[in-house]
Amino acid sequence: MAEIIRLEPPNRDEDGAGFLDMYLREWVYLNAEPLRYLLPRPYEWARIDIRMVDPAKVFPTAKYVLRKNLARIAVLADELAKEDVDIFNLRGVVKIRGGEYICPPILEVWGEAPYNGTPVIVDGAHRLYLARQRGIQISCVEISGNITSMLPVLPLKGWHEVLEQDTVPEDKRNYHPGIPGNWQPHELYRQRFHGSGGPRITSS
Repeated sequence: MAEIIRLEPPNRDEDGAGFLDMYLREWVYLNAEPLRYLLPRPYEWARIDIRMVDPAKVFPTAKYVLRKNLARIAVLADELAKEDVDIFNLRGVVKIRGGEYICPPILEVWGEAPYNGTPVIVDGAHRLYLARQRGIQISCVEISGNITSMLPVLPLKGWHEVLEQDTVPEDKRNYHPGIPGNWQPHELYRQRFHGSGGPRITSS
């Protein structure tokens, strides 16, 4: 059902970590066109590590998780475990049969006051939520240091503010004040890539 994707040169990590590092450094904003090559890449000069974290100590940025996604991840975890792939302990990108991909959750460590040292979720909230329920640690991509721009959302105070929902609610996140008028908040998110979910829109 799954295979570890190997897109990096032979001298790079064979578990996909080298490819993931390269991809993240090239990440741009969702609405980067036609300014793609003029806008700063958020992680180009940042420090990128993959390490085990306690999900209880990570700060969510969305006020919800979807029940159908939690159920899907639970099934996926059980199915891939049969092939010795632990989706809570990934070090690179995994290609799943059917053309889908999965990578470790992605965190930004905010060094600015008042968030000094706060790890916030960029991608992978459902897996982190499930790992917290199971009381296990989970491998994450942790991005810190020289991040050229922070996410447009504010971290919540903790997981107690995150509710399980059947559909994406209207009140999804808290946004930074002062977002330029010609940008929608979701356009300041990082560009999607294989294994990354990207921002979700409200269901009609």
